[in-house]
Amino acid sequence: MEESRSEYFKAYAAIMKITLRDGDASEEEKDFLQSFGKKLGVSSSEYFELVDTYMEYEITAPYTYNERLESLYKLTEIVYNDDGLNKTLKEKWLKRMAIAIGFDPSNIKYVVAKSFDLFNDTKNLDLKTYKESIKNIMH
Repeated sequence: MEESRSEYFKAYAAIMKITLRDGDASEEEKDFLQSFGKKLGVSSSEYFELVDTYMEYEITAPYTYNERLESLYKLTEIVYNDDGLNKTLKEKWLKRMAIAIGFDPSNIKYVVAKSFDLFNDTKNLDLKTYKESIKNIMH
C-alpha cells in the first residue's frame, strides 16, 4: 500500500525520527511536527501510522552538498514561517535537521543562524541567493 502514500511520507518519517528518537521533544515540537506534516501533504492517517512506526524508517541524508543546501533551504523556509514554535525551539529543531542531513556539527550554529538571518533580512529569498550566502560562510 506504500504507493498510495503521500509524496513526502518517507522524508517526513525521517524528520519525525530525528525529532522524536531521543525522547526529549516538547509538546510544542510534537504539535509542530503534526503541522509540518500537513504542509508536506502527509495525511492524518499517515501521521498517526508514523507515530507508532517512525523508528522503522531509515534516515537518508542528501548525497551532494547542493542537495543538502536545498533541503536546508526548504526546511528553514517552513520553520521560519511557522508561528507554532518559538525562536529557540525553531533553532534547536533546525540544528537537529541540519546535522541529520549531513552538515558538519562544528559549523551548525553558524549555518542555522545565517539561515534565519537570510529569511529575516530578505523578502522572497530565492534558493540561489540562499545557497551562495551559506556557501560564503562555509569557506
